[in-house]
Amino acid sequence: MNGIMNGVKFMIDMYVSGIVYTAVLVFVAGFLCKMYFGYYKTPQPLKIPQTPQPTTLSGVMMRMAGDIFFFRSLAKGTTLLFIASWVFHFTFLLMLIRHLRYFVNPVPECLTVIGNGALGISSLLMMALIVLLIRRILDRKVSYVTSFADYFVLLLIMGIVQTGIMMHYEQFRPNIVEVKAFMLSLMEFKTPFLTMIMHPHHAPGNSLFITHISLVAMLLIYFPFSKLMHAGGYFFSPTRNMVNNAREVRYINPWDKG
Repeated sequence: MNGIMNGVKFMIDMYVSGIVYTAVLVFVAGFLCKMYFGYYKTPQPLKIPQTPQPTTLSGVMMRMAGDIFFFRSLAKGTTLLFIASWVFHFTFLLMLIRHLRYFVNPVPECLTVIGNGALGISSLLMMALIVLLIRRILDRKVSYVTSFADYFVLLLIMGIVQTGIMMHYEQFRPNIVEVKAFMLSLMEFKTPFLTMIMHPHHAPGNSLFITHISLVAMLLIYFPFSKLMHAGGYFFSPTRNMVNNAREVRYINPWDKG
């Protein structure tokens, strides 16, 4: 019986460690390849800034900052979409920052403050996701252009948030000390090599934690191949990053430089 239990624990340790390293590797490699080969190396044959575009580089940077931090472009659409999208991105960022507490020791005071409101932040995040999902279903124009991939990403993130919320409650809560020890061990230089030779670190056996981290890994793996790449692709959008100075400065087609 002890042999069976030890075997199960070993398989759990291998699975959790393996899926984390695989997800991080695919995410980093896929993200960098997409940014370089998909965006940076793609020529821009025309000067196509979206008017009214600033005529100076500093003005373009200010406009992009407004889009990134305040969703200025979305504010021109429906109020519901603007509020739900802003709340989703802001609370998602807060939860990412909050999870840094599992990767640093000691934990900075700012992370502790965010952690104290984690349940409220994650609840707001879930509400924003529900609004965005309902909008895709009920709005006929949006529903018409919505693909399975759009629903998949929303449902996947909702699964991550829901499992995270459930782990706040005593009956589902994993051993936080074990979770942090496991996360810190994954960052050690020798850990990937130990995993490859079948000597993984001990992972928490909590089933909800394993489900949560599996969903996170799935999101990381899917990220570079999805529309979520707008997070990096925005900075390479010619309609956003080009200065509106075509009358003052001649634009040379990159294809003509050779």
